[in-house]
Amino acid sequence: MATLTRQPTSPPRADRKRTRTRRRGPGVLMVLVVLLLAVLVFLPTALVFVRAVSEDPRDALSTFTLDALKDSYGSWEIWRVLGETMAMSLACGVIATAIGGALAWVLARTDVPLRRFFELVVIAPLFLSPFIGALAFLELGAPRTGLLNQLARDIGLPGWVSINVMTFQWLIVILALHYVPYGYLLVSGSLQNMDASLEEASHMNGRGTLQTALRISLPAVRHATLSSVMFVTISATGMFSVPALLGAKMDFQPLAVTVYRATNGYPSDYALAAALGTMLVLLSVIGLWLYQRGLRQSSKFVTVTGKSRNRKRIHLGGVKYLFVLLLVLYALITTVLPYAALGLRAFSKSTNLDEIDLTLDVVRQVWRAPELKNALGNTVIVAVTTALCAVAVGILTSYVTERVRHRGSGLLNAVAMSPLAVPGIVFATGVFALYLGTPLYGSLAIMVVAYVASYLPHATRVTGNGFAQIDKSLEEASRMCGAGQGRMLWTILLPLMRPSIAAGVIMVFLFTVREINTAILLYTPDTMLLSILSFNYAQQASLPAAAVVGLLETALMIAWIVVMRLLLRPGKLHQRA
Repeated sequence: MATLTRQPTSPPRADRKRTRTRRRGPGVLMVLVVLLLAVLVFLPTALVFVRAVSEDPRDALSTFTLDALKDSYGSWEIWRVLGETMAMSLACGVIATAIGGALAWVLARTDVPLRRFFELVVIAPLFLSPFIGALAFLELGAPRTGLLNQLARDIGLPGWVSINVMTFQWLIVILALHYVPYGYLLVSGSLQNMDASLEEASHMNGRGTLQTALRISLPAVRHATLSSVMFVTISATGMFSVPALLGAKMDFQPLAVTVYRATNGYPSDYALAAALGTMLVLLSVIGLWLYQRGLRQSSKFVTVTGKSRNRKRIHLGGVKYLFVLLLVLYALITTVLPYAALGLRAFSKSTNLDEIDLTLDVVRQVWRAPELKNALGNTVIVAVTTALCAVAVGILTSYVTERVRHRGSGLLNAVAMSPLAVPGIVFATGVFALYLGTPLYGSLAIMVVAYVASYLPHATRVTGNGFAQIDKSLEEASRMCGAGQGRMLWTILLPLMRPSIAAGVIMVFLFTVREINTAILLYTPDTMLLSILSFNYAQQASLPAAAVVGLLETALMIAWIVVMRLLLRPGKLHQRA
């Protein structure tokens, strides 16, 4: 008896064509992401190392030499500067994480009142650029003319009460206060996800609040804490603007300031700057490796369970008013006093408490200056373009690494994250070398390219978190209905990622408006930005004008947040999805 076998039938031509398109889509995206990362990240970073061994720094392909590396790595003076830089950065990371972690514990685990308000208070320093914040503290704590020191003398306090912010110790404190919001955000998420039953069990066994925090809460967020220390340390290592202002009258100048002076001194020594930059890169790579290691090890301390939703907050009793007082003191130190000092400097002819005379003369003078209008227009163009482009590239990168998952996805993700390990002023030297002699040099476009690369890790991480929250079944259903890769991304994923996109666009814009470290080596008089203008005013001892520009930066950032929330409406997603 013959057996009938069913011959496989070939799919219709339209289905075969659609299948080939689907297979080709991820490959095209992969090639596009590789090219973007190569131009934005890999080539500028590679040129930093190439220029360090180039005999003619303006020609990266000229004869190679090790003179610059010998002058930097073989100098005990440079190693001393390196040690001081690492001491400053590590101390900043520890202090910022300690304060931020303590604030996170108070707001996430206790019944302290006005939590929503104080959460905004904790992150408020993000709206003040590091340089403008340092300028405000200079107005408050300058040895002779500081407002706080004047007030201390007027009320008859002893001399030892006065402060001097132009010292190494105060430089660390001011930098740490700027990074406290980062420590808070990194630790707060782990505390909020931690199962409260662990703490409840500790209390039931007779442990007090302090013992429970030290024995249960702190070990549970150990790796988030270490990650925060590493992240802040890496960021502080490449900080240029704050030490350049506060360290002007002391012997200490960190490695980032040394790099700046090597490129802007006479004669310029670009090879030495690149060689010093390689030291910063290697140090940052070690820190980033420790940071990533901490993130991987955090899976051993998973404490998220189904019971954590109904967590009980720790009852502080009458002690909660002491915590409220400490939070108010934090707000005074990090927000109220700095903005008051900037306002007094911007709207008064004198900062002497006995001679305060409010006036708009400085504001009018700065507003009428042609460089301000140029800087304001350039800042808006660069910041908006950078925010949109960085988020767009971040979406493509995170989609390829999180959803497509080719063999090289892990390497692409590492390349996209690598700007975290390259300080801004060092990365700018690579961008400068790459585009020197091209039409992009001296234009706003080169600054956009540098900023997009610098903040690509932030945009990739935010959009990657957005992809992680979307069930893949939605994409599979879209493909089964015949939608191509691009249509599925445009109609399904991007609308659902509106909150992540809004967060990324807002965050990158804020960082761009405040940034000085990257732009300081790339700007020209025609491409002046507000951040550079404030720095130049301060270098020229025009502190009132610098304060006016700093307040304008804050107003610009607040306006952008309002506009983006109105346009993207991230909070209305549930009504649109």
